[in-house]
Amino acid sequence: MLMTVAPPGADTRRTVELPTGRLDVSVDAAHWPLDALCDFAARDNPRRGFLVVSRVLGRHLPAMPAVMRRSVRDLAALVPADLPGPVTVVGLAETAVGLGQTLHEEWRARSGRDDATFLHSTRQRIDAPLLCRFDEPHSHASAHLIYAPQVAGWAPPRTLVLVDDEVSTGTTLRNLAAALVAQWPGVERIVVPTLTDWSAGRDWPARMPRPTEVASLLTGRLDWTPSATAQADPAFDAQAGSLGRMDRHVNHGRLGLRTPVATPPATPLPPGDGPLRIVGTGEFTYLPFRLAERLEATGRDVVVQATSRSPARLGAAMTAALRFHDNYATGVANFLYNADPGDGRETWICHETPAGSVDPVLVDAFAAKLIGWHR
Repeated sequence: MLMTVAPPGADTRRTVELPTGRLDVSVDAAHWPLDALCDFAARDNPRRGFLVVSRVLGRHLPAMPAVMRRSVRDLAALVPADLPGPVTVVGLAETAVGLGQTLHEEWRARSGRDDATFLHSTRQRIDAPLLCRFDEPHSHASAHLIYAPQVAGWAPPRTLVLVDDEVSTGTTLRNLAAALVAQWPGVERIVVPTLTDWSAGRDWPARMPRPTEVASLLTGRLDWTPSATAQADPAFDAQAGSLGRMDRHVNHGRLGLRTPVATPPATPLPPGDGPLRIVGTGEFTYLPFRLAERLEATGRDVVVQATSRSPARLGAAMTAALRFHDNYATGVANFLYNADPGDGRETWICHETPAGSVDPVLVDAFAAKLIGWHR
């Protein structure tokens, strides 16, 4: 059984000084210690100048697959098994796509349910019927698209499970829930699993369109005081709404999946058994994670990371940053953080986009091998 641990007194409150402002952190309760779950950094975002940097997500910081799996398994254990069905699990792009799909996998295994479908939001336009669109107001990439599920036997859900890596104000989740309930009015219940819930004392669950409960590995509050130099940036707002276009699309979750699928890459894996860094790209993170798990199970030293649109600043949790072009052709800069080309790890960059789509700047920086799922 998952046990709640009382955080040490020294860790219940802390202040993080960032170039963009001051972040006051307080922890109320935790299943995992704060420092095992996340760190913090500044980002170049006039809407929100801080970033919660997860240690277990495999995005901005390298993470071991086994630790990633254990955190999601513990989170899934907090989601009730007796939710009214059918259930639709929705992962928010880009950060919670892999998290949401892994939680769907873990919850199905734990509950024994076979009536749960996974679906994720996306910033990519594909040739499929659009279900709805919603906004993430504070984000560096505010526009989200959700496509109508194309799953045999799928029925509109009675329960929505909305997965994000962290919650602060709940505004994005309210926007998402409102958009989905407008399309699926038969929804009766909403559950929000998240690694860290920073909304303590805020009433956003009461303002959701259906009764809502939150499940998290840590609950607390973040109070943000922007620096006096923070100001609006029209260029940022224009870029934040950028969407890509995938002329050829394989469904890895944008059109819904009933059962977890560990599709192998189209590219043969390079030989070797040395230390390895597996890098997912953008929204394509679940299958790279599953590949990393498989290699880790053979005894190989593997860590997982992913590229990101999030424009973070160096300092605090960010020790290194590489900027390059987006492989989804949105025209938006992408970044890889906290990856050291001199750390002795071989690097594999995993992508769902066509051959030649990954910027040579990224490839050359790590003398990386490209592992493609594009067929």
